[in-house]
Amino acid sequence: MNYLRVIRNNWKKCTFGAAVSVYALQSLKTHIEIEQHMREFASNVQSNWVSDRPKKVLVVMNPVANKKRSEKFFKNYCEPVLHLAGYSVEILRTNHIGHAKTYVEEMSALPDAIVVAGGDGTSSEVVTGLMRRRGNLCPITILPLGRSVQSASKRIHIFGVKDVAYVKSLCQALEPMLKGESHYQSVIRFDVINEDDGSDGQLKPIFGLNGLSWGLLENIDSAKDKYWYFGPLRHYASAASKSFADNWSLKTDYVYTPPCPGCVDCASVQRQEAALPSGLFTRNLFKYQKNPAEPKRTLVKNDNCSNQIKGSVEASQINISCVQNQDNFAELESQFISSLQPGWEFIKQIPQVTCSNILPNLVVKSRTIQLHPAGEMADKFYSIDGEEYDARPIKVSVVPNAIKVFC
Repeated sequence: MNYLRVIRNNWKKCTFGAAVSVYALQSLKTHIEIEQHMREFASNVQSNWVSDRPKKVLVVMNPVANKKRSEKFFKNYCEPVLHLAGYSVEILRTNHIGHAKTYVEEMSALPDAIVVAGGDGTSSEVVTGLMRRRGNLCPITILPLGRSVQSASKRIHIFGVKDVAYVKSLCQALEPMLKGESHYQSVIRFDVINEDDGSDGQLKPIFGLNGLSWGLLENIDSAKDKYWYFGPLRHYASAASKSFADNWSLKTDYVYTPPCPGCVDCASVQRQEAALPSGLFTRNLFKYQKNPAEPKRTLVKNDNCSNQIKGSVEASQINISCVQNQDNFAELESQFISSLQPGWEFIKQIPQVTCSNILPNLVVKSRTIQLHPAGEMADKFYSIDGEEYDARPIKVSVVPNAIKVFC
């Protein structure tokens, strides 16, 4: 009874002490679980996956990714594992947009592998730098150190407590590279179209893994950090701020070619592009490589490959991504969403908007697609793998089996 009386008379102090004790115990439990997992993982690496010869890896790190915590996580949980497995680690800390792209493109010799320690923008720069080179390309592995690629950990971090599942996801991302398990992945190529003659040969192309996003939903997602004071509800606040905006409509003409598994015409186009000289205003492309594990396809004539289908659309959101279809070859999937309208009806749809559950009104499957925006584009931007680019006429195409990825 004396204990109860003391708690009742000092309930504020007791509540504060209990909260501190719970936090301390949770932190201790998390620390012990992380240490135990890292010890087991290091033992497994040392006994099974130590490299027979010294290998060099280049780590491309965005030090400001994930609220400047990416370097800390890499130093604590990833770099020791690489050293233990016998890798020589070189770290490139990017300090401006395009740094990783230029560095990888101009390297005199590629390492055995490139580790991307950042978000989607960093991975896009690395892929672009590799694809602009000639000759054999080294494989890459992507660590979920950026906020945009942290799909393995969805829980809210209370009081900054580290999530054990997140540390495990970093180890799982490194494991395929240590085992040598990789596969070829298709990438998306973006070329700016010259408005004068309709060609796409003046600027170097951009390459990405995730695709293009343009419109209302992308604007909402990119602006949510401005509403940080709403905490977990900042995405909802960003969507609500656009409810009565007047710049929703995107008008564009499009021209696309049907999906093609690879034919004589496709191979001819790839050879012509690879033969172009490199320079400031010309394309420096990659040498096309096929996965040696896949059976070689016989190139046949596909009469529909070069067919161009034209159309126009007015939408509030356009998404273009690369998917593997039922015939097991890569194609572009373009989704046009035009069902969203400003007003009170949009407010009712905010939960679906924040979860990206809005169904498209038009879906186009293609090998290539050109977008020709209409109207004033001064304040419009494409988002390509999380990086913003001016909205200009572009050609989007799929490059099959272009990059070897450890996964």
